[in-house]
Amino acid sequence: MNPKLRPYRPTDHAACVALFDSNTPSSFLPHERAEFVEWLDGLGAEGRDEHAEYLVIEDAGQLVACGGIWWTEPAAPAGFAWGMVARDLQRRGHGTVLVRARLERLRELGVGEVRLDTSQHTAPYYARFGFEEVTRTPGGYGPGLDRVDMVARPS
Repeated sequence: MNPKLRPYRPTDHAACVALFDSNTPSSFLPHERAEFVEWLDGLGAEGRDEHAEYLVIEDAGQLVACGGIWWTEPAAPAGFAWGMVARDLQRRGHGTVLVRARLERLRELGVGEVRLDTSQHTAPYYARFGFEEVTRTPGGYGPGLDRVDMVARPS
């Protein structure tokens, strides 16, 4: 297997939605699907808009992971958006590739603070990359799914 990280293309839309569905309801709740589809629909042909970029990982002709970044201006805070790995392909390094690539891109943009929100299930994973918990909202995404806001300062 030879995973390839590349920019999102509109032809990846259905595969990204399938990745979302594979992580529902463990990481995402059904009502979030429309918001994710809206995010994808807002991306241009090159997987980005004015202040956002989205990446995918393809392995053996199959999309196995996707994740994005957003920013407002280089000196302002920025963040991660909609990161996920196919449920049955987790713990194989795809998520780590995505996290490192997104942090590197934000460093290139000169971002000093990276924010993300995630569930209680994946917060410990992001802590391994230097993200620190700022707030936790029990049931913040819905019943049984806490919202954990985290921040990191890439250098």
